Amino acid sequence: MPPPDPSCFQILETSLYTAAKGLVLLDSHLERMHSSASQLSHYYSAPCFPCDHISPQLVESRLSDALRKIAAASPSGAPVESARVRILLSSDGSLSVQAVAIPLTSGQQYQEQAPPLLVLDCQPTLDLQSPFVFCKTTHRLIYDAAVERTLVPADYPHGSLVLLYNTDGHITEANIANVAVSLPSSADGGQMRLVTPPISAGLLPGTMRNYLLRTGKLIEGVVTVDQFKLAVRNGWPVMCMNSVRGLFPVTPVVI
Repeated sequence: MPPPDPSCFQILETSLYTAAKGLVLLDSHLERMHSSASQLSHYYSAPCFPCDHISPQLVESRLSDALRKIAAASPSGAPVESARVRILLSSDGSLSVQAVAIPLTSGQQYQEQAPPLLVLDCQPTLDLQSPFVFCKTTHRLIYDAAVERTLVPADYPHGSLVLLYNTDGHITEANIANVAVSLPSSADGGQMRLVTPPISAGLLPGTMRNYLLRTGKLIEGVVTVDQFKLAVRNGWPVMCMNSVRGLFPVTPVVI
């Protein structure tokens, strides 16, 4: 299948806004947006997605406009305290910022009803070296195909995630989040550590993933499908992460 025309999709960054802290990891998101624009220009052998004009101040200004519209449309008219935010860059360089108000817990965390299920894909993904893996965009055929073929049972909760893996039998990421598996670390005397797969396995360089690596909450290493299944059998924690939900527990499942 030929690649989509750049005018048919947008570079996408998604984050959490709170009135107390602003946009989570905004600088990191804009850095990744610039990197994606560069990679896609190289992939298409033509300049596209110009973004030198995009700054944190511009994004915050567009976000303020979106939040005011939400507040004006609400019965109370109260300012938005928290929102899921999408920052979208088109191939012509135009920028849009979308926001949807969401509830948070008292600890300013994304409010989950229960840990979502993380279902292992039924087959490896073949094209994990595609730029549409390393660049976050609205062109999501790779992830949509994994969700469709895995056939998550209808009685599973809405919002269940699918865990992808590559042809080497190494897990990569969930369809909307990076992943980490608790495994015994030989470097730490067998102590359990949260291990997240390396970018080379074929996955998005998530901003929350990078933050958690920098702060020592995760270590990076190959995680095989067999190790994931071992974690499931032993009840070892499996976590997912993104900038909206932070680091959050999931219930791993092998169908």
